[in-house]
Amino acid sequence: MIHRLTFIWAAILAIILAGCWDQRLLKDHSLVLAIGYDKGNDEKLIKTVTLPKNNSGVSQQNTTSNESKVLSTTGDTVKDAENKMDQSISEKFDRSKTKVILLGERMASQGIFSTLDSIYRDLRGPLIAKMAVFDGKAKDALSVKTDDSMLVSDVYSELLDSAEEQGITKNENVQTACPIILSKGKDLVLPYISLQREKNVPKVEGLALFNGDRVTGKLNIKETSMFLILSDQNTKGIILNLKVRNDQKKHDKNFVNIAVRHNKRKVKVNANKGHIDAKVNVHLEVEVDEYPIDHLNKEKEVKALAKRIENRLNKLAKKTLAKIQEANNDSLGLGERVKAYHHSTWEKTDWKEVYPEIPIEARFNVEIVRHGIIN
Repeated sequence: MIHRLTFIWAAILAIILAGCWDQRLLKDHSLVLAIGYDKGNDEKLIKTVTLPKNNSGVSQQNTTSNESKVLSTTGDTVKDAENKMDQSISEKFDRSKTKVILLGERMASQGIFSTLDSIYRDLRGPLIAKMAVFDGKAKDALSVKTDDSMLVSDVYSELLDSAEEQGITKNENVQTACPIILSKGKDLVLPYISLQREKNVPKVEGLALFNGDRVTGKLNIKETSMFLILSDQNTKGIILNLKVRNDQKKHDKNFVNIAVRHNKRKVKVNANKGHIDAKVNVHLEVEVDEYPIDHLNKEKEVKALAKRIENRLNKLAKKTLAKIQEANNDSLGLGERVKAYHHSTWEKTDWKEVYPEIPIEARFNVEIVRHGIIN
């Protein structure tokens, strides 16, 4: 009898207590898939969002599922702008599914951490949303016209994924950016995007360099590829077109196109009596994709070309490191190495004051492992 009563009560409680107490119905929310942040002339924050036009589940005539709606509002803070935006539509905004966050260059140059603060505090904040800096206003970037087959958010998300695979940028999301921004021994880099005005098509231009949470410089595509090599990122997709000669009348015969197949990097930071310097040695295995002047069917010619490539890479590395130091951007994490291996020096050093002036030398050793099938 007792067992029967226990079973009956268990069944009753299961019926009464079952259900999703924290359910969030799609019909009650508007899914924000891309967000843009700008600073206005009055220093107020401008927030722009894109969302599918029929994402609330309501059937709409002549509306495909891939049409984007763009809304923008101004506020003193991010939350203030969000509250005002919530007043403009019947559903509540849900940013948990956001794919991309674009930061206008003016706002990024003044600091981004206060803008991201509300996301870090939000239980449902879009922590895996990829971030990028836009050349101009993020509002203009999200207002770009696309065909009916793609949402604006997908245009930028797929652009960033493709660029990273090709070795022309490095992606960070909201979650991975936070510890880098707060670190005293390493700085952030984010993809830098522009809009081709004549075609109205977004394009990755390279990397935006940060000092703390502020943009202080930029790298172009070739310099970005060099940065990825020096920082030991995923380099297998990197392709470089280098001018290795000046003695050929036909322009294209002065160039070589190489694809990186493998790289091995060693970084050594020395701290002697307060003097700090760093050396980055890179062994690079490459494949020659194009070299119009020669078939490379002799070992002597292959070694000579490897030396020419080394010289060009050393010069490119020097130029790239100079730009990075000029921006006071320690994206190679040399400060973390000083802190870890020379802690007494680190304790006595104002790293942000010292870093732009420390000697950083990069040396390449190039091995041509493949040079085509024509020979």
